[in-house]
Amino acid sequence: MELNSRQRKIKYAVLALIILALDLLQNVGGLFPEIFGARCFLLIPAVIFISIGEEPFKAAMLGLFAGLLWDLTSLVHMGFNCLFFMLICYFTSALTIFVARDTFITNIIISSAVTVIYCFVYWLFFILIKGVDGGELTIITFYLPCAIYTTVVSLALYALWKPVKMKLNNIKAQSFEG
Repeated sequence: MELNSRQRKIKYAVLALIILALDLLQNVGGLFPEIFGARCFLLIPAVIFISIGEEPFKAAMLGLFAGLLWDLTSLVHMGFNCLFFMLICYFTSALTIFVARDTFITNIIISSAVTVIYCFVYWLFFILIKGVDGGELTIITFYLPCAIYTTVVSLALYALWKPVKMKLNNIKAQSFEG
């Protein structure tokens, strides 16, 4: 079912508010629990779940917005998250339009893979290459636990996201009358 102009505006305003709320939960200390020093990167599965089923350009813009919010709280890597999320959201959207279907397994696999890729790329560019003292082991002591924590939380996040997505896309249950 195609959304009209008013419904699209409401949909993207709600998506922006969801991204903003998750950014605050993730980046304001004490709002979301840390487990043994591992942080949950809530924005990664959120932008993946939002991107799946969207048009590639719109998905890329939502990713850019999420990356901008994350970059605003960082002093180290200005612009990295914007570029990373924009590209990942674009390719995720294109992948699910042309190759894969929007299923639970697809959402979780893509979200988990992107989380691991993000952690590795961030560690490589901003820890290892910069030559941070003792940074070699942070892949095991910090980034891997963060990736696992984020993947586990993404299961619950998906369960919360699916009904919201159906409501925003105005999908009604179809009856099968024979």
